Amino acid sequence: MKKKVLIVAPVHEVLTNTLEALGYVCEQQLALRTEEAKQIVGAYSGIITSTRLQLDENFLAGAEQLEWIGRMGSGMEVIDTVYAASKGINCFSSPEGNANAVAEQALGMLLGLTHRIVHAHIEMQKDIWQREENRGWEIEGRTAGVIGYGHNGSAFARKLRAMGVNVLAYDKYKKGYGEHGIEECTSLNDIFQNADILSFHLPLNTETNYYFDRAFLDAM
Repeated sequence: MKKKVLIVAPVHEVLTNTLEALGYVCEQQLALRTEEAKQIVGAYSGIITSTRLQLDENFLAGAEQLEWIGRMGSGMEVIDTVYAASKGINCFSSPEGNANAVAEQALGMLLGLTHRIVHAHIEMQKDIWQREENRGWEIEGRTAGVIGYGHNGSAFARKLRAMGVNVLAYDKYKKGYGEHGIEECTSLNDIFQNADILSFHLPLNTETNYYFDRAFLDAM
């Protein structure tokens, strides 16, 4: 009997074709919720998910045949990876897959803030015209602190550099990644002292939860 893969996130056919070539049967149930998936997970050898399912210990306890989990994207907070490892379930993510999209989204959000685009738009819908109050400021020539220099952070930093922004990058777990226009910082002090813009590109875990707190803000 062929092994089955439960797919609950939209995927490119290259993935399903590859899995089928490896002997898997792919079953796509894109509207499936966690409680519904929990009832049927025992029949599958693999799961492809995004953020739809919460694969915690309670969920995985019933996954008797599960061998691996594929996460469409980078964040693994939807999976209890420690418990999965204890059951011999391999977990994979695809952080490089959406790095450019995340970087473009971050840039769009930054420009929306600095030029007050959303705020002014909402006012205009109410027939409120406040030109001076909604005048923005240009990011060219400013200094941005990028904290977390993985796939997303580095993609965002390069877009900032292309727009004439000076980039200070800090990553606690990486070294030797500096390049033209992007300065590698060995501590947060340079960012505290010089950054006009701050952008976080960190996974959510016990170390980063409430990373930006009052003490961090007061140091800026």
